[in-house]
Parts: sequence; C-alpha cells; structure tokens
Amino acid sequence: MAKCIVLRSTTPYSEEHEPLLRSVLDEQPSLFAVVGAKSQTWEDAMDWLCVHLRLGDAHSDRFCKTTSHTQETLEEVVAFAEEWCALRGLAKDIRVMEL
Repeated sequence: MAKCIVLRSTTPYSEEHEPLLRSVLDEQPSLFAVVGAKSQTWEDAMDWLCVHLRLGDAHSDRFCKTTSHTQETLEEVVAFAEEWCALRGLAKDIRVMEL
C-alpha cells in the first residue's frame, strides 16, 4: 500500500473509473495526486467519492488529500509527492499509475 499515489491520465474521469478510485482508497493513501490535462476531473471525483462514502449507508472514514496538476510534468508531481512524504515523516512510498 503506497502512501502517495500519482496518477497520470490522458482522459477525463468518467463513472466507469469509479472502481479504480475505490481501489485507490482501499490502499489508504495519504496523497492522491493527478497529473495531466484533465486532472481536475479526477481530483473532483475522488473528493466526491470520499464525501459519498462518509455520508452513505456504509459509513467510511476513508479520506486522502487530493491534488491536480494540469501544467506540471510527471517528474514534478513525483517530486511533490516525495516532499509530501518527507514533510509528514512518512517513508518515500510513491506509486505511479498511468491510464
């Protein structure tokens, strides 16, 4: 289970991607960062998924910080995630996903 997950996506989020976001939350990451032109759609979807899980019948405390990076490179976002880990005293545990 990675403490930070970086997703590089070239497509906007759609409802068919919800199982992917749920699997990311199952890993209980501290940070979910998305890089790419449509990254804001992914960040918004993860935020709403966390809200719905907290308010729904299956109350869940799953939560992670989300960020989107539309104008940055994958390398810059990975460096951001590394800094995130360092500032929180976490091991540098970053997983990059591509979609």
